[in-house]
Amino acid sequence: MLRAGAVGVGVTFAALMRPAPDGRGQSVRGQRLSRAAGRGLVRLCTELGATFIKVGQVASTRADLLPPGLVAELTTLQDRVPPFPFSDVRRCIEIELGEPLEAIYQDFDPVPVAAASVAQVHRATLRANGADVAVKVRRPDITEKVRLDRSILLFVARGFERLVPTLRLVALESAIRTFCDAVEDQIDFEKELANNLRFTRDFAADPDIEFPGVFPEACAAGVLTMEFIEGIPEAELEAHDIDVDRIVRCGLRGVCRMIFQHGFVHADLHPGNLRFLAPGRIVALDLGLVGEIDDHDRLATARLLFALATGDGPTVAKTFYDESPNPQTRDYPQYEREMSAFVEGVRVKGLAHLQVSAEIGRIFDILRRHRVQARAHMTLVNLAIMTAEGLSKRLAPDVVLAEEVLPYLAEALGVAVPALPARAA
Repeated sequence: MLRAGAVGVGVTFAALMRPAPDGRGQSVRGQRLSRAAGRGLVRLCTELGATFIKVGQVASTRADLLPPGLVAELTTLQDRVPPFPFSDVRRCIEIELGEPLEAIYQDFDPVPVAAASVAQVHRATLRANGADVAVKVRRPDITEKVRLDRSILLFVARGFERLVPTLRLVALESAIRTFCDAVEDQIDFEKELANNLRFTRDFAADPDIEFPGVFPEACAAGVLTMEFIEGIPEAELEAHDIDVDRIVRCGLRGVCRMIFQHGFVHADLHPGNLRFLAPGRIVALDLGLVGEIDDHDRLATARLLFALATGDGPTVAKTFYDESPNPQTRDYPQYEREMSAFVEGVRVKGLAHLQVSAEIGRIFDILRRHRVQARAHMTLVNLAIMTAEGLSKRLAPDVVLAEEVLPYLAEALGVAVPALPARAA
């Protein structure tokens, strides 16, 4: 089991970091191989548990970086994990809420509408008020499985750091620990209830970003009862009257507000957790996996990304160096020159060609070479940025992520939005 976990994590993270081939053209043999690799990863992630499934879900959002066949298979992890029996659903509800299922719900569909890595969702009607609700029920034994996943992932991280000592400079073990902590919080639905209420408050003034209403009297650590949303999944957008550019910009606005204004980030925004409403509204579901950012880290992150977007290489270098818990750079001027040359290359290409998640990987290569240790607090923020960028690339490739994000960075830092050069037609 441990060996399989190591292989699965290594392959999945390698897939996440693999650059996209030029163009989308693959040979028939290449398509078959990527499909086969995807099916193998899906089976492996499903067998290994919730934390591994979460890694596969993140990979599935990046059709711009990964082969289409691989992505097509990984998308099955988003909301089509095999369900568990209704007898276990009933047992969980009655233990958690302390009453017979029929005393709480007037109607309860035993067939789930979705089954995911942590829980599955059933449609029901509340007896108390007749509300049409979605009941999220935690998987049996998920707590023990997530703890085992944590042990496997940390074992792999320590092994990689021993084999490749420079990986310590990107705080691999610490980053995985942060991710696992968040997944463990995700399986406590009382925490998700609190997250839901906070997100609802944070976005109360935004008419385009919504979260399901909740019914606290029918919620517990293993059961969450919320408003049933009749939204449109991403795969069906073309058949409905939805303004796709508007929802992409709305999604980017939401992620930016979470990171740079609220310091409270939904870090699980894969397509299975999004629903869309006409003309261009977004409903975010599954609010268990979140990241919190204090004011210092929020401003440091904004300063870093602002400098990257505006071509300020010395500030990018200094921000990483100043935020490093233990910088061991032997030649700071050379480090700054390399980082500045990289940032200048990004500026010359233009923001329209900037792939934030891919550029972060290249930045980390420079950090490793110059022994500047990255901090782990951005693990979940990076996931949010990756999935937001993936949404943009899938639905509205003409929308430029960096251009959309820049005003929110400027707002967080209290500076003017810089004038951008006109994009070539």
